[in-house]
Amino acid sequence: MDTKTYRIPKSFVSDHAARACIVDDNMEVIKLNAIVVRELKKHFIVTLTASQAHELLSDATYYTELGVGELGWEMGGLVASARATRDALVKAGVSQ
Repeated sequence: MDTKTYRIPKSFVSDHAARACIVDDNMEVIKLNAIVVRELKKHFIVTLTASQAHELLSDATYYTELGVGELGWEMGGLVASARATRDALVKAGVSQ
């Protein structure tokens, strides 16, 4: 199983994990601490498989496209974190 390391915002990946969206190759839910290599002030350094990175990118893109208008103003921080997560993954070479 090949993995790659990414620097992504804490907020969105924490929400992604809380919704049980991080799974291993056997489709079993794994906890956030299983992928976090290092915790920074506003970011996590995480190690993801290609399928985990693609799923995170897909989820972040979905939240970004919904935006605050659909999710409500109280979700503004999560939408911003989703956008930053999407941008970081795309910049790192994850394809949509």
